[in-house]
Amino acid sequence: MKITNFIYGITALENEEGLARWDVPVCPFVSGLPRQQGKFVLARISEIARAAAVPLAGNDCHPNLFVFVTPQPNELLQAMENRYFAVSFGGASPSQVDAFINMAQPVRVWHGSFKQNAQGGPLVEGLPGSAQALGGGMSVPPMYTFHGAASRLVSNIAWTFSAVYVVTDERRLQGVSQGQFADYVAMVGLAEIKPAAHLGDTQTILRLFAGTPQAAPAGMSEWDQAFLKSLYGTAHNSTLQRSLMMRSMARDLQP
Repeated sequence: MKITNFIYGITALENEEGLARWDVPVCPFVSGLPRQQGKFVLARISEIARAAAVPLAGNDCHPNLFVFVTPQPNELLQAMENRYFAVSFGGASPSQVDAFINMAQPVRVWHGSFKQNAQGGPLVEGLPGSAQALGGGMSVPPMYTFHGAASRLVSNIAWTFSAVYVVTDERRLQGVSQGQFADYVAMVGLAEIKPAAHLGDTQTILRLFAGTPQAAPAGMSEWDQAFLKSLYGTAHNSTLQRSLMMRSMARDLQP
């Protein structure tokens, strides 16, 4: 029951259809930290991604997981809305974006995602909106083409991230260690976590900003690691994915 509550308490469904994850290689980018700290965060994200079997891009890749640390997060997000709305926020409505900008959380995460054909056939005519940030571009919304038949157990579509933006208020990092911050960013950047996640009494790095940093784990917990491993180790197009994740986590967390 504790595993069930954890998975359902933190995971967000895309369009009530399924869990989004990275199916394209992740290419992290960090801005706003001193050079050595930024390199540490990048290395830690990559280490966590490899352990969870998240696809990773090679050197000289185009960034798609953006980590911004700034003392003026609202101003940064407002500039993204005013100048790069389609690139940053895709097909979201202005009211949705404004609500996101006005959130009071120390770390705000925007997950850009799109549907893909779970059977591996043709995906879209054109590019997803956020692909413009990766060197592509388009003038009209993509047209999705799906192949294969769905069933009660298997869907013919799956949701994948196209770009993720993690915007952190630098002023709220006092007392937070490099390891804690890097692991928190990895958790929210590699999975779509509910903004108001229900954590129960589970030891998780998601507690980092729920109280004092000293009260949170020093890094990603066994529960966090098992969660990411289960997210990327179960069938992405299964309508029972969260049930499969429960079984996976139960195996990994057993004494």
